[in-house]
Amino acid sequence: MATMADIARRAGVALSTVSHTLSGKRPVSPEVRQRVMQAIADLEYQPHALARALATKRTRTIALLYPSEPHFEFVSSVLEVTNQRKYGLLLWTALDEDQEILRMTQQGFIDGVVLMEVRLEDSRVAMLKERKYPFTMIGHCLENNDINFVDLDFDYALHKCVAYLAELGHKHIAFINHSSRLIDIGAGYVVRSEEAFHHAITQWELEGMSCPCEADAQAGYDATSLLLEQDPALTAIITSNAWVSGGITRAIYDRGLKIPEDVSLVGVLSPRIAEMHTPPITAIDFPYNQMGHMATDMLIRQLEGEEVSTQLLLQPPLTIRQSSGPCLR
Repeated sequence: MATMADIARRAGVALSTVSHTLSGKRPVSPEVRQRVMQAIADLEYQPHALARALATKRTRTIALLYPSEPHFEFVSSVLEVTNQRKYGLLLWTALDEDQEILRMTQQGFIDGVVLMEVRLEDSRVAMLKERKYPFTMIGHCLENNDINFVDLDFDYALHKCVAYLAELGHKHIAFINHSSRLIDIGAGYVVRSEEAFHHAITQWELEGMSCPCEADAQAGYDATSLLLEQDPALTAIITSNAWVSGGITRAIYDRGLKIPEDVSLVGVLSPRIAEMHTPPITAIDFPYNQMGHMATDMLIRQLEGEEVSTQLLLQPPLTIRQSSGPCLR
């Protein structure tokens, strides 16, 4: 494998000249630069990633702050962009997030952060802004001045779901949300969904109740069973918790009810998850891939020195599938 010394000998220049050509830290004449680049091509030289990072003080690595309820689709979409742009990706989980993020930024492991599970009032955001550290968000806070983010418009999504069911004649509707822990810490997508559901229920003058739920199928089963016991007139359920939809359908069937004849099921789910179920679930098509791509591209463009000022709230369509229908009881 060729070294920088080999390049210098081949081009007939000093080793420092090769270094300056690669790093761009000092000017090199066009003629010398051409000789160095030709030598690099002839010898098929690949700069060592660590050496390049030391020279440029950039690692070309970003971190995705992994949420407590991770979605593969977010991770895979971020990976697609980092691979295309020749960046590395660090998946980061931390119990003491503030201190771990501070350590990462101080020690130079990464160049920037894609922040997930964003809270309405988020100390991580305040810290990153104070340090002027590059970051973007999948999600958004109450105050988002000068912060780049992409998020689903959860207010739109829950109002759309309730309106659709109300127009089908459903008057008793339940909402199965994410865990109470996420509500307690003020996770934006969970709080906004809860508030939007109850606002829409009031707007349509319906009977509605909501239930927090951990991210597993058995919890979804238990939550659905409880809701059906509490309100025998319940004819429709909405969920934004992708992990529990299988448990919801099993609980409905175990009570001798049918979907959608007795209970309609509507979700805020990715098309992949919605279409895996039997019957396929009517859903706001959650754009995991689009959001992961956008947030990562925003961050990398920022790192590449581009002026980026982007705040996006996405409003994807409600796709009607086979899990919903008119209220028949």
